[in-house]
Amino acid sequence: MTFNNILFPVDFSERCRAAAPFVSALARREKAFLTLLHLVEIPPMWYGSPEAPCMPDLNVPQMVDDAAVRLECFAADNFRGLKPKFIADTGDPGSCIVEIAKTSGADLIMMPTRGRGRFRAALLGSVTAKVLHDAQCPVWTAAHPDAGAANISNDWRTVVCAIDTSDDAMRLIRCAADLQASSGASVKLFHALPAPPETRPEIYMAREFQAFLEDAARQSIQRMQATAGVSFPLCMKAGKVSEVIASAAGDLNADLVLIGRGALPYVAGRLRSNVYAIIRDAPCPVLSV
Repeated sequence: MTFNNILFPVDFSERCRAAAPFVSALARREKAFLTLLHLVEIPPMWYGSPEAPCMPDLNVPQMVDDAAVRLECFAADNFRGLKPKFIADTGDPGSCIVEIAKTSGADLIMMPTRGRGRFRAALLGSVTAKVLHDAQCPVWTAAHPDAGAANISNDWRTVVCAIDTSDDAMRLIRCAADLQASSGASVKLFHALPAPPETRPEIYMAREFQAFLEDAARQSIQRMQATAGVSFPLCMKAGKVSEVIASAAGDLNADLVLIGRGALPYVAGRLRSNVYAIIRDAPCPVLSV
């Protein structure tokens, strides 16, 4: 899996600066074209309503020009030796990031999460959630690069791949094989089994069924690996999906978690919460494809 055109949305936050070394390392390793994007958000009160228009004194063109200058300074501080393209514009960040990625031919979006306030640990932020939901290309996200980036390599040496047994799992296995071939990473597959009951007598009745589930999942994943022509190590553990994957990534000092964003079904028009939970809980960046 190689990336030739990387889009990096920049909001000039500390979390964004903490993610910059990962972006720089990947762009250099892949010799990829890099685009830095900043979107000026116009306050809703600027638009007002037909009955009560509100037009505060905002010089939008000047705000865009100032953002362009800040992008150049940001690049000078964080991307020395690279020659990124700069885009400064106005618009809703979530929608515009997806659209610009599509029109520019970006094959990877890299961005930290942007949850704010006291619930930051529980939320990814609406912009990241929308990009994850709508983007057609892979998305690299880091929930807390400012907290643990020093312990994570910019290279992808060890990759934890969160695998299920859905019809789309084969695509994820092939992506993992491509990533291993291009980066030389060591890839390990992890599958989360349903947690068994904790009360008697259900705990005894569930053991046989748990063994059946594990055997069925192992056989299914092994068949897919054989079809893909790979034989990645496979580990299974019962528990909450995000906790199983986070524990595996922590135990292995993983540099990346690979998940199949497209493999998960939609519920009420939104991706299943496991995607968000994995990204939120993972101790390292997550690449969703």
